[in-house]
Amino acid sequence: MHERGLGLAQSLTRRQLLTTIGVGVGATAAMGLWRAQPWGQRQRRHLLYVKGQGPQAWLQQLPKAWAAQSRPSMEHLAADLQTEAIDLAMVGAAWLPQLRPRLQPFGAPELIQPLLKAARDPAVLGSSVAAAPMAFPWAFGSWVMVFRNRPDWVERSRREGWSLLAAAELQDAWILPASPRVVMALVLQSLGHSPNAMDLSLVPGLAARLATVVRRAQAFDSRHALTRLVNGYGSAAVAPSWTVIPQLLRDQRLVAVRPTTSPPLLSWQVLVRPRRAGPIPKPWLQDSIKGGILNALLQAGFCPPLPMDALQPQLAQQPTATLLHPGDKPMAQAETLQPLTPEQQAQGQQTWDEAMGERLRSTGAGGGEGA
Repeated sequence: MHERGLGLAQSLTRRQLLTTIGVGVGATAAMGLWRAQPWGQRQRRHLLYVKGQGPQAWLQQLPKAWAAQSRPSMEHLAADLQTEAIDLAMVGAAWLPQLRPRLQPFGAPELIQPLLKAARDPAVLGSSVAAAPMAFPWAFGSWVMVFRNRPDWVERSRREGWSLLAAAELQDAWILPASPRVVMALVLQSLGHSPNAMDLSLVPGLAARLATVVRRAQAFDSRHALTRLVNGYGSAAVAPSWTVIPQLLRDQRLVAVRPTTSPPLLSWQVLVRPRRAGPIPKPWLQDSIKGGILNALLQAGFCPPLPMDALQPQLAQQPTATLLHPGDKPMAQAETLQPLTPEQQAQGQQTWDEAMGERLRSTGAGGGEGA
């Protein structure tokens, strides 16, 4: 590609070359003027989302002045928030600490006020308790177990909860998230502790339980866990419910269980506004909890964080309703992973490294993609 480009440049006459340069300079200047325009005069506004993680029925209802564009990964999307003129972006709440310097407050407090208390957690809004929210939580999911053709394990999971991750009978069966933080959170819940335990050294049995879970996992894969499961590479997986629900509706071999032996561990989808973003499309956001759009969101696995009554009758019509929304009482007890202090991060990393070291010594396996 580069060699062809160089050959073309060498074949230009001097007049053609000057003309080409002039056009390029003009285009660059025009782009600069476009970027310098007041936001109210811009003809097009842009919303970014990660490919496969944007509900198309909702995105297609954006106002005519808007265009939705996908990026192949969250890393690509995060980079473009700095370099491109973007007005909104759909991201996972776990990215908020990293993205915060590139964002402005979301605004529209009237949209956030009706949400469940869990959605107004500072970790979900990307701000401290007193500060203005940096994000709008438009959907939530909870971490669930997914089984393929294993009714016996389904029944055990309902009785044993996350402890099943350490069961000897499920050796080399689990496809676990690539996030060490999520795996440790689930192990903490299996021991009856909060996934946000402040000091891991005070949790009896954590190191041994984590080492067992890590050693017995077949792989650690967040992006392709369900693909692996459907194709027979593993018999059980752990994933957020919003990624699982569409697959459950297509594949009768799969069954998902959210353990009720511990509070739901939530996963969040939020909208953020980069520093140079224009006005929020409020009517579009308000329509997401109405009629056909709400029904399409629920079918795609995305549940707005509202009380159950506010989501009826569409929620009641979903075959996966109990996975979409645990209920108002469980949601009042649900937990969201909180940002870590540097000391907590170092302690968690050491705990994880020790567990992975035991896995490598006992099996010689690297296991799946990185976090």
